[in-house]
Amino acid sequence: MAKKSVRGLNKVLGNLNREVNKIENKGIDGLLAAGFILERASNKIVPIEHGFLRNSSFTRKAQNNRKAVEVGYSAKYAVYVHENLEQKLKGQRRPSGLGVYWGPKGEPQFLLKSILSEKNKMLTAIQRKAKVRR
Repeated sequence: MAKKSVRGLNKVLGNLNREVNKIENKGIDGLLAAGFILERASNKIVPIEHGFLRNSSFTRKAQNNRKAVEVGYSAKYAVYVHENLEQKLKGQRRPSGLGVYWGPKGEPQFLLKSILSEKNKMLTAIQRKAKVRR
């Protein structure tokens, strides 16, 4: 049987790989855009005293998965505040004199509530970035 060669196969594969990379990058761009929407919304309802928790918010490409994005808070106590459903001390004055606990806009589950309230905006951002433009 005679060997047949396909000319230009490397060029075709190279072009195909470039297109796949463009699509993957657009997907990550969309996820980052959605992440920034989520971060901005959660910062509006995160409890604030000195602002350390709010200022510890981040949106970034995931460190262990190149196809994912992470949104969160790096303050060591962020999980405790997020999951503090009892809102102990709510309305009581802070010892620092800077307002009251959980007030006026501070809420527990600030990330979860923001996902639920901003879901449509986030999906639209992902969709807008994912559109293939030539």
